[in-house]
Amino acid sequence: MAEEQQIKKRSALPAYLLTPLLLLLLTGGILVLCYALAPVHSLQKYLNIAFMDNLKTTGTTAGLHIIENEIDTEQKPDSETYSEGAIKYPVFGEQYAVLEADAIDLTVGVYYGVNAELLERGACQSTQSAIIGETGNAVIDAHVDTYFSDLSKLKVGDEIVLYTNYGSFTYQVTETISFDKNDKRYLAVTKDEVLTLYTCAPQVIGSADQRIGVRCKPVSKKFNAPAE
Repeated sequence: MAEEQQIKKRSALPAYLLTPLLLLLLTGGILVLCYALAPVHSLQKYLNIAFMDNLKTTGTTAGLHIIENEIDTEQKPDSETYSEGAIKYPVFGEQYAVLEADAIDLTVGVYYGVNAELLERGACQSTQSAIIGETGNAVIDAHVDTYFSDLSKLKVGDEIVLYTNYGSFTYQVTETISFDKNDKRYLAVTKDEVLTLYTCAPQVIGSADQRIGVRCKPVSKKFNAPAE
């Protein structure tokens, strides 16, 4: 009897060893298939959405190449623009926009991607959010003790302009927001075109758990080139 039990245990051993491997291969195959079927920019919005706060303490990103672009913030009177047009997608670490908010005398460069090194240079856009000018929620963040120190002074009706190398985009503040750092409702993907600006609530000692900001709707799009 004991010998039969040992034989059964030995015969079952390959199944115990192979089952985890088969599950791993199956899961990997599903992920590869999903990645192949979904557009890259669309897929990124749903992966690790809105965890910008987790990246603020990262001092550097391995292999980070910061690109500083000259972005024209002056619209030439005779230049032709289009309400729909071509978007130039940035790479991580690239300054691809300039944000202006006249109501609080703010002009700041916007970098694509978030880490401590980029936040020292300007405002940062989550790579899981919509690119400026396309449908969705474009989420931009900056430190409250630097570039977004006066963000709380923005009021409903104030205008914000984002200049890029492919066009300029004007937004109007529709609401002021306040939320806990673990509350991702204002940072999640949307079906409508939205601009969300946020920062930490001012706090003298320690790290703030509250976030403050504004949500904005688009009121004007001026693309430099028509859609292909």
